[in-house]
Amino acid sequence: MSTTIEYVRFACADPEQLTAHRASLIALLRERYGSDFLGAHLARSEDGSLLDFILWASPEAAARAAQEMPGDPAAEGFFSLIGEVHEMRHAQILHSARP
Repeated sequence: MSTTIEYVRFACADPEQLTAHRASLIALLRERYGSDFLGAHLARSEDGSLLDFILWASPEAAARAAQEMPGDPAAEGFFSLIGEVHEMRHAQILHSARP
């Protein structure tokens, strides 16, 4: 397996409301993708755009979730708050380090 990062940079008019829906999205990802879902980080960039980093166990899991989640009614609360998507990419992790 190749651990994969899903990187999405997007606009959002109400980051606080989006963050409030984040816990239900994370629970849904855990339920649907099990051990293929490794974690996620949501951040705000200096320009005000939001960055979503999701860790997947494989590129296949990342591609499957990218295809399924945006249209899933159970995730509508989160995805309905996303404005323009500026960039979305999947990248294979080559090296990781932790303190």
